[in-house]
Amino acid sequence: MKNNSLYGRHSRPLDTVLQTLIGFSAAVTVAVLVGILLYILINGVPYLSMRFLTTAYSETDDNLKGILPMILNTLYVVVITLLISAPVGLCSAIYLTQYAKQGRLVKVIRFATEVLSGIPSILFGLFGYTVFCILFRLQTSILAGCLTMTLCILPLIIRTTEESLLSVPSSYQEGAMALGAGKLRVIMGIVLPCAMPGVLTA
Repeated sequence: MKNNSLYGRHSRPLDTVLQTLIGFSAAVTVAVLVGILLYILINGVPYLSMRFLTTAYSETDDNLKGILPMILNTLYVVVITLLISAPVGLCSAIYLTQYAKQGRLVKVIRFATEVLSGIPSILFGLFGYTVFCILFRLQTSILAGCLTMTLCILPLIIRTTEESLLSVPSSYQEGAMALGAGKLRVIMGIVLPCAMPGVLTA
């Protein structure tokens, strides 16, 4: 019997054309990426200096063209966002997996987190600007940016942490509770340590 499959010895001409197009597309993508990186490095590295990294930017003083405020603001946003989203996401995942009854409400919450995980970040930015900057009158502040970033990454943290907690074998919890351990002690002493590698990746 003649083998006309994609992985057969004698592939059809259409398969060869498609493989060629896929390879060409991949090569073009890699070439464009490498070209962009080389362009940035060639034109940007000569201007890098400690003065550029450790001074502020001024429109009137040509000697002050640094990016130190941008670096500090980025660090502030990252740290504050993690301080807000990590505890909330962890506690939410623990509640959904350990305390909440597996009913319609939990399904709705999980569906909402999955949908929010797929929303483009630009929509979160527009929502944050409308709600936090305009409605709550926080202006374009670090706090508004942190709250917006929290909304952006919180669904991902909840889903990843929840999957990590669910991956812990139920026999561990049953054995600990059979020995007299309470619910909270089982979670803090067994479930979280076992799920910690997956939780940290969130």
